[in-house]
Amino acid sequence: MEAATLVQGGRERGLILHKLMEEVLTGEVLETEAALIERAAELIRALGHSPVADPATGLSAEELAACVARTLALPDIVALRPGLLAEFPVYAAQAADGVEAVTAGIADALTLTAEGRPAVVVDWKSDVTPAPEALDHYRAQVRAYLSMTGAERGLIVLMSSGTVIPVLPTQPTASKAA
Repeated sequence: MEAATLVQGGRERGLILHKLMEEVLTGEVLETEAALIERAAELIRALGHSPVADPATGLSAEELAACVARTLALPDIVALRPGLLAEFPVYAAQAADGVEAVTAGIADALTLTAEGRPAVVVDWKSDVTPAPEALDHYRAQVRAYLSMTGAERGLIVLMSSGTVIPVLPTQPTASKAA
């Protein structure tokens, strides 16, 4: 991943990438290079920064736009694209010992079955070089979304490297006979 090391990562880069993905999926931003660059520059300025040419030194509208375009061109995403919905709220409630625990989150994107049930949960990740511990956390997060939604599978999409990591639901453990 030599190219990935030439990009300065960070929270703000992740915020912009997520917002761009959301706006493309909702149709707010056209999926053209010019439109993505223009919107990325607006978002950089909205965060109080100036766009830079070199992504190793700061937020580059061109690099952000190219990262979004590469992500949208990934075969796994192309296959899901016709039904991919952005920013989908997910909820779950469990009761144990008279106490109800409620979990809520927002899946970055998902698809629905013909019956309207969640099918595939997609989680965009902007890390330039995620540590193994971060990847384990991401898998757990997506498994929680799968559990909450009943979706069949999940995808962690490492946008910077173009890597897609499939995640399957946690299988219920069979009870042992006494």
